[in-house]
Amino acid sequence: MNSLKNIISVVFVGLLLSIGGKLSAQYDLGIYHMQLVPQTNLSNPAFMPDYQYHFGFPALSSVQGALGTSGAKYNQMFETTASDSLAISPSTILKNVKDGNNINSRAIDQWLNIGMRWQKFYFSASISDITDVNAFYSKSLIEVAANGNADYVGESIDFSPLALKAIHYREYALGAAYDFNEQWNFGAKVKVLFGKSAIHTEKMDVSLLTTEDYYYINTHSNIIVNTSIPTNKKDTTGEISWGEYGFYGSNLGFGLDLGATFKMDDQWTFSASVLDLGYIQYDRWLKTYSSEADVSYRGIDVNQFEGLDEAEQEQMWIDIQDSIVDLFNIEESVGKFKVPLTAKVYLAANYQLSTVDNVGALVRLEIFNGIVRPSFTASYYRQLNSNFGVTANYSILNRSYFNLGVGVVANFEPIQVYFVTDNLYGIFAPDDVRYTNFHFGINFIFPSHTVSRTMIDL
Repeated sequence: MNSLKNIISVVFVGLLLSIGGKLSAQYDLGIYHMQLVPQTNLSNPAFMPDYQYHFGFPALSSVQGALGTSGAKYNQMFETTASDSLAISPSTILKNVKDGNNINSRAIDQWLNIGMRWQKFYFSASISDITDVNAFYSKSLIEVAANGNADYVGESIDFSPLALKAIHYREYALGAAYDFNEQWNFGAKVKVLFGKSAIHTEKMDVSLLTTEDYYYINTHSNIIVNTSIPTNKKDTTGEISWGEYGFYGSNLGFGLDLGATFKMDDQWTFSASVLDLGYIQYDRWLKTYSSEADVSYRGIDVNQFEGLDEAEQEQMWIDIQDSIVDLFNIEESVGKFKVPLTAKVYLAANYQLSTVDNVGALVRLEIFNGIVRPSFTASYYRQLNSNFGVTANYSILNRSYFNLGVGVVANFEPIQVYFVTDNLYGIFAPDDVRYTNFHFGINFIFPSHTVSRTMIDL
């Protein structure tokens, strides 16, 4: 039981730290129309970078981090106490949440990225470490935490949606794009995945009813939480080594990316892609926690606290909490489980204003637990000269309408350096935004004289 409590505590503390820190996950919207950067192929496998060869600086070719939350911002979650310490403020959080709130984080470090053109094909390969965290929580959960259940006497409270997926995996990807004709490009990327750790709520159905007569609390739960983490290893005598954690070949999965582009004329280009279709099956360091119970709780007799000192009262609260948890009859078991990847859909249009200017629009849909999270981005890109390109973008996502981003790419052949963010303000004040991200990298590029380089040779 303590293991389950520790897991839940670690996950939610980690989410809170992600909100407050300067590193978390990835939407990666602004880079989509930066044509000179080979990593645009990560968003659409049909994109064919304008180089004969390229390879990324090891471990620095594509480093991404960002955070999204549709609920309360970090600076809306805490209040300062009389002792100048921070405490969680459910009432303040409640003012800033709506039905169906999410926290999502996706961090990527690419160890290897290479690509080459051959006739009408473009081939690519990459190795990446990916951490993907997605969580849903309901407004009703915060309401009960902030105000108690007095306002819901005689009513059933459904705490849905409640869901959590936190996974770390390594991705080995092979991609190919084909220049079908002057209008169409098609691309696909096949990915072999090795899961490193996971916490996944297969089911999380919880409801609460306070009776009108004796104010008993009746709770229904149907919960399945699957875990694959090093602390589950039965024969652990010490800490798991990085070699064992990072390079042991288990938890096999597969993924698929598909994409296409259509050049309607000299100005208009349209593109679409579907990413991360697949799953990982975890078979190492397993433990599943499940509970299906209907519990009636009659409350706490406050008289039992009389005459107890502070330490004894604290222990009494711990005993009460443990007894409540025991009522739910949480069972532990061991068994393989599958975790689906977080699928993404990109739909985009690009208009070429001139040989050095273009504007773009992008709709991105992220699908988690059957719920679609949309975002919209408008961008402008300008090639300043043969070495420098800049971009500016505006995004709407996570119930946030103030996301202004910038980016720059610098080519000093054979070195390329790029940086882009979808919310520049969030880089400096991550506690005051609902979304922030960054993406930077270093590539070695080798253009071909046979490849069109309109945007480079000015």
